Amino acid sequence: MAFTKHFENKKHIIWDWNGTILNDLEHTVATLNHTLKDQNIAALSLDDYKRQFGFPVKDFYDELGVDYTQRSFSELCDDFVSFWMKGASSCKPFPFIFEQLKLNQSDQKTQSILSATDQENLDILIDQFELRHFFTNVYGIADKFAASKIDRGRELIAASGFSKEDSVLVGDTLHDLEVGEELGIDVVLVSHGHQCVTRLKAKHPHVLSLDLL
Repeated sequence: MAFTKHFENKKHIIWDWNGTILNDLEHTVATLNHTLKDQNIAALSLDDYKRQFGFPVKDFYDELGVDYTQRSFSELCDDFVSFWMKGASSCKPFPFIFEQLKLNQSDQKTQSILSATDQENLDILIDQFELRHFFTNVYGIADKFAASKIDRGRELIAASGFSKEDSVLVGDTLHDLEVGEELGIDVVLVSHGHQCVTRLKAKHPHVLSLDLL
């Protein structure tokens, strides 16, 4: 498996959710384009989205030219999450990640989720896709603004009981790299999610293209 050398000396695997475990790229872009249509902003293709998307989401919206005079950023986030959740059943976990979750479990590695999804909806999704049994910890954030998960990451590391050296973070964006660097843990990035491989490889040497295997 592609993860073997990155996981072999680790006891605690921390997974990002959207775009890393859950194949939600097309649904997310469709939801975003629904928002942009109301703003009279041209729709983004999948490739354009992967080249431009980033955290915090407020900065991404600003770069797209979103206008907050009619709907506040908070209201737009509520609208986005509501629309996204209605279509969540169209998304599925990546099969190759599901197999890795099973392998890690059989190797008796502790697994956690650290996500920028709000905690309430993250819990709903984990249960909806029947993945709860893989994870000891499921950490989302307190709001729907998708700003940063660094603070929640610190809480997760403290609660896990594992050292930084024993932990590794797997994610699909440069924010995951930022989180890992702030937490002082190793990071593995995957290219099948919300940012393109060119952006990821420009910042980090460990980028796996699992969807091409």
